[in-house]
Amino acid sequence: MEGLKFYRCNECGNLFLTLVDPSVVPSCCGEEMVKLEASDSGSGEESHVPIVEVNGNKALVKVGKHTHPMAAEHRIEWVAVTDGRRIDIQKLELTTTPMVDFTIRGNNTDIKAYSFCNIHGLWSSK
Repeated sequence: MEGLKFYRCNECGNLFLTLVDPSVVPSCCGEEMVKLEASDSGSGEESHVPIVEVNGNKALVKVGKHTHPMAAEHRIEWVAVTDGRRIDIQKLELTTTPMVDFTIRGNNTDIKAYSFCNIHGLWSSK
């Protein structure tokens, strides 16, 4: 999705997305928010990279080839998917496994997923 940028407030943790004008830098808590740069690790072994499995109109996103831990001190906070036209985000609770189902609308199976680790930042599928 062209123009899609993720920003996070270092003070309160709020998440902000820009979709249209990538030059906009949002602010929160009196300061500019930090733009998150996504990594995709390359090897697929990384426990932060979201893995997308499409089956019909469902997309299952698993975070990591080896399931990422979900503890207060180290966790996946949210998972997002986009098909280039829309974006869905699901916040994860500590009691859940970092695995999320999303519904795909239309025939587009060109899905990109993102996951956010509270320690290691933003990650994306390839």
